[in-house]
Amino acid sequence: MSVTRRAFFASTVAMALLSAMGAASSQELTPISFRLDWSIYGTHAPFYLALKEGLYEEAELDVTIGEGQGSATVLQLVAQGNDPIGFIDFGTAARGIEQGMPVKAVARVVSNVMCVISHAESPIKSPADLAGKIVAYGAAESTGLVFPALLASQDVDPTSVSVINPATGAKNALFLQGRADAIPANVNVQIAQLEAAGAEIDYFMMSDYGIEQMNNGLVANESFLAEHPDAMSAFIAVTGEAFKRAEADPEAAVDALIEALPEQARNRNELLRQLELTLPQLTTEATQDKPFGWMEAADWDNTQSVLVDYLGMPNAIPVEEFYTNEFIGGQ
Repeated sequence: MSVTRRAFFASTVAMALLSAMGAASSQELTPISFRLDWSIYGTHAPFYLALKEGLYEEAELDVTIGEGQGSATVLQLVAQGNDPIGFIDFGTAARGIEQGMPVKAVARVVSNVMCVISHAESPIKSPADLAGKIVAYGAAESTGLVFPALLASQDVDPTSVSVINPATGAKNALFLQGRADAIPANVNVQIAQLEAAGAEIDYFMMSDYGIEQMNNGLVANESFLAEHPDAMSAFIAVTGEAFKRAEADPEAAVDALIEALPEQARNRNELLRQLELTLPQLTTEATQDKPFGWMEAADWDNTQSVLVDYLGMPNAIPVEEFYTNEFIGGQ
C-alpha cells in the first residue's frame, strides 16, 4: 500500500471511528452476536484485536464472536436475526438476496482472493495449463463453484480437466498426497495451510483471468439496520480501525486471536501467514481511495455477472439491492 493511500486510509477510518463513537456515546451498550464464516483462519484476527483492545466497547457495543459453518449457514442465521451481522461470502449473500432474504451487504472486506494452487515442481501457470490435469475440490465449496467459470472464461474445454469431488475441506489432503495436480482455493486460507504441511507450491489468481469477485464482507439483517443504524456504523468503523492496526502489526492481531482462543496457539505461524496474504486484498481497483468497507456498483456488477453467467443464479437484479454504503463513515 502506498504511503499516500495508507495515510488516506488511516485518516478516513479514524474519522469514521470517532463519528460512530460520538453517535453512540449516549446509548447503552448494544449487544451484537457476530458470526464468522468458518472455523478460525488468519483473516479473522482483526476482529479479535478489536475485542482485546476494547474498541467495540468504546463504541458502546457488546460484541461476541462465534465461528461459522460456511457462509450459506451463516447467511440463514443473519436472515433469521439469530446473529444480526455475519462475515459472509458476498456471492452467497447475493444469491440469498436475489431469493428475497432480508439481508444487506454493508461493508466489503476482502476481494479477488480466489486462486488455483499447483505443485512447485510442476506449476500450472494459467487456466490453459489445466487441460489434462487432475483438480480436486468439494462440490459445495465456493472456489469449486467458481472453477468452471474460470475455465469457461478462457475457453478451456471442461472435459479436458479431470475433477475429483472429495468431502468439503478434504482437497488439501488429496493435493498433499499427490493425487491432485491442482486445487482452486482462497489465497488467504489454503496457501498457508499447505505451506505449514511442508508443501512447495505455485499459484495464480483467478482475477488475473477475468474472474473478479468481491469475497467476504459484513452482511447484516435488515431489521437490525433499521433499529440500530448507529451501532452498525460503529461496528464498521471499529472493524476498519482494527484492520488498520492489524496491517501495522499483524503479530499483535494474531496474538489477540490466540489470547481469546488459546487452542489456536499451535497455528500461530499459519494464522500470521494467512493474515499477511489477506491485507493486499482489502481494496479493489475501484476502491483504492475509498474508506474501509466501501463498495462500488462496478464491483457488484462483476460479482453478479460471474454468478449469472457461470454459476446458475437465475436472475440479475439491480446491484443496489445487494448493498448499501450508508453506514460507512469518511465518505
